[in-house]
Amino acid sequence: MNIVSTLVGLSIMGAAAPSMLTMSLAPFEAQKRAENLGIAETAAVIFAATYEGKLAVPQNTDVCVSAPREETANAHSVTCTHGFGKYVQSVTRAFRTAVPDKELNGNGTTTTREFAYETPTRYSGIQCPTYDRWGLNGFNDLNYEATGGACIPAVAWTQTSYILSSPDAWMYDINNYNGWGNHPDI
Repeated sequence: MNIVSTLVGLSIMGAAAPSMLTMSLAPFEAQKRAENLGIAETAAVIFAATYEGKLAVPQNTDVCVSAPREETANAHSVTCTHGFGKYVQSVTRAFRTAVPDKELNGNGTTTTREFAYETPTRYSGIQCPTYDRWGLNGFNDLNYEATGGACIPAVAWTQTSYILSSPDAWMYDINNYNGWGNHPDI
């Protein structure tokens, strides 16, 4: 009887061994993938932080590849990959570089209006805070370099607020901001 029990036990064990092996290796494979994902994530974050808000054009590395996003000059994505074989992990992050200094006088039209302040040479993606609606009470002075440009005035947050605003109340010229065309009252 013992020989029969032993043979039955061994045959069951022989049939179950491959699945048992797979189950025993799964945690180690998951750990290796997680480790590679962590390394790829760290590389992507460092790459994005290196170029975020800067004028430099992102350069590809051995681990990370950058590409422009959505046909814009200053939005990019970076994909970083780490690992080999079935343990390869990739991470993609988006970031924004600074807009180069330029004349922001819309489409080249000039206005005869006089404004109290000079128009900024570039804007960041940050809206001006409600306590400093044009960024002229210190917000832009403190944050211009960190944010990559001047904040966006409250009257230019949306196309509707831009159209409904009065150029007589503007602190500087925002005519044709964001390609929205000449203001009807200019």
